[in-house]
Amino acid sequence: MADQSPLHNPTPLMHSTELSRKTQTNVWLKLENLQPSGSFKIRGLGRLCQKGVQQHGSKAHFVSSSGGNAGLAVAYAGRQLGVKSTIIVPQTCSEFMMKKIQAEGASVIMEGEAWDEADKYARSVVASDPHAVYIPPFDHPDVWDGNSTMIPEIKTQLNGVVPDVIICSVGGGGMISGILLGCKAVGWDKVPVLAVETHGADSFHQAVLAGELVTLPKITSIAATLGAKRVAAKSLELSLEHPVVPFTVSDSMAARACWQFLDDHRFAVEPSCGASLSVGYTPALLSNIFPDLNENSNVVFIVCGGSNINMDILTEYREKYGKEGQQSCIAVRSGDQILLKMTTDSIPAQRTIVSNSYLPGLKVSQN
Repeated sequence: MADQSPLHNPTPLMHSTELSRKTQTNVWLKLENLQPSGSFKIRGLGRLCQKGVQQHGSKAHFVSSSGGNAGLAVAYAGRQLGVKSTIIVPQTCSEFMMKKIQAEGASVIMEGEAWDEADKYARSVVASDPHAVYIPPFDHPDVWDGNSTMIPEIKTQLNGVVPDVIICSVGGGGMISGILLGCKAVGWDKVPVLAVETHGADSFHQAVLAGELVTLPKITSIAATLGAKRVAAKSLELSLEHPVVPFTVSDSMAARACWQFLDDHRFAVEPSCGASLSVGYTPALLSNIFPDLNENSNVVFIVCGGSNINMDILTEYREKYGKEGQQSCIAVRSGDQILLKMTTDSIPAQRTIVSNSYLPGLKVSQN
């Protein structure tokens, strides 16, 4: 059996001069894009895969459903552990991403329009194979526990400084569940978490507003790896115990943040990661959500990564969404009201913002 040391790596926490200047705060970047599989996913899925081998031995056959990054993490784990992997991907998965998964030695099967249909098929594959081990991409306690390991790392890297805000993207809810569990474990119960999605993939936001799980009719966002029509119940449960602010941004904001981040930090990330980064790249947005932040405040962005990106894709985004200042209008919703509506013909126009602000210590209204 392969060595059972963790399959993930501790990742750097880097101070960002550019985003600190843009937000007028102290911005720290948790660089999960530097994980072996290109995203945070290997933290939780690596742990679950290792337990699968412990229980089933070398004949284990990992079967997972994924829009891309979870599948790549499972394929990487399978190769490291010396077992077979099959990844079921939805039709939204790009050929580019499928080739990456196959390069790790996994078999790839395309099934269904979105992740939910791919997952149903994955479960049927498991039912027909006695050696198959079902590896859910986000909805499992071992996945949450593995993802939670980034928080103790951040605590150590901040040398005891408690962050004022943690900002992350949300897809199926596995990462935010880990973050919230990690915060509880290190005593950061009062640290607000800004949970960012894109319009058309905002199942967590909808669930928090409704006070119950919501199934989206369809995923329409370009951030395909955020594309779970229904989030893990655990993420909603934890959001009721911790100060969590659900927030939704446009595809254009997420996409433009990708190449802005590349320009500033020399890292290429996909729109699922760009969604949360866009909060830092949109003038005055962060300060309107958290008005008590100042130049001494510490803000941690989880750079979740994502491997479905290259220069051709980034160029397509730039051509589709234009350069900064050329979009006519952006609307971001928080709750049932418009939090931010702005023209982007010029930077001064962006700074004219009227908003409902998040108040630390209070829960987000679900009315």
